[in-house]
Amino acid sequence: MRKTLLLATAAMLSAPLQAQFIDNKSPLVTANNYLDLADAGGRIVAVGDRGKILYSDDQGEHWQAARTPEEVLLTAVCFADARNGWAVGHDAVVLGTRDGGESWTLQYSDPLGGSDDSDTVDEELDDLSMDDIYGDPYEDDAYGDDLYSDDPYEETAAAPVDTSGAPLLDVHCESRDKAVAVGGYGYYLETSNGGDTWNKRSNALSNNDGWHLYGYAAAPASSDRYLVGEKGVIFRSADKGENWEALSSPYDGTLFGATPISDYQVLVYGLQGNVWLTANRGSSWVKVPSKLTRGVNDGTVLEDGTVVLVTNAGGILTSHDGGQTFSLRFLPDRESISAVLPRKKGGVVIAGQGGVRVIEDVK
Repeated sequence: MRKTLLLATAAMLSAPLQAQFIDNKSPLVTANNYLDLADAGGRIVAVGDRGKILYSDDQGEHWQAARTPEEVLLTAVCFADARNGWAVGHDAVVLGTRDGGESWTLQYSDPLGGSDDSDTVDEELDDLSMDDIYGDPYEDDAYGDDLYSDDPYEETAAAPVDTSGAPLLDVHCESRDKAVAVGGYGYYLETSNGGDTWNKRSNALSNNDGWHLYGYAAAPASSDRYLVGEKGVIFRSADKGENWEALSSPYDGTLFGATPISDYQVLVYGLQGNVWLTANRGSSWVKVPSKLTRGVNDGTVLEDGTVVLVTNAGGILTSHDGGQTFSLRFLPDRESISAVLPRKKGGVVIAGQGGVRVIEDVK
């Protein structure tokens, strides 16, 4: 009897812990939109709609929900190591974690205030649903359903640009002390003390028109950093973001991201299936056929050198020759994919309209 009681007590005590684990087919995982993924020392962390953050310690087979203080759309996440990371999103929100993504605290926000025009823009941004983000609320056929189309953040004035209330769209972890976040209207924000303070540094770039900045990427081994954004802007830093120079861009449409393949080879990609490759750190570019008319949103390089790009309408591009050519496949549901991350067990984890999913057969 005593043994039975002990077993029953142990089961009761362990039940709350077991209940925290979420199967990868749970609605919390599949029915919500997640926009970015990051590796935290083998743990996978996903961020997305209404401030939701999930983390998985078994490479995407089961998930747990993190404790978060905000309900805004989170757009990007990064980790400096297994413990220290940041997530960013709308209202220029920056969340920080020191426990590998299990709990988060608000470190910075910049909600809009002031003029009536600014309030109107703020309301428009807040009212955007996930369908608006993955689609074009203004039905501009030239952009289709491209992620973060230009129209929701339509330019209304030249510099100086007030970035208050603009969304942060990407974040890069340089170390446990230093991180950089970028976003709408040229927002450039950085910390050098682990998130204790965050400071605007938009004058770091020659971006007086305030073009939106969508992607920040680091070369694998060198000090090169790349920034891409609206109107095809491309910036390169040779000293880990201390100083930036504008590169000549091969494309005048929006670029959503950059994926360095080596210290010299970099892919940039964006609207209407545009993919461009440089073999000389951005001095010149070659267009890579993608067979797509939809936006290309994110990319990664697997351990064996395979390059994987993910797109709207459920497209997955793979290259086995350093990004010179790509093969294309579509997921059956054709739901847009916003982020991709290598999986240590093989394949990739993707995030987007269909939630977070494991794709094992990357070819």
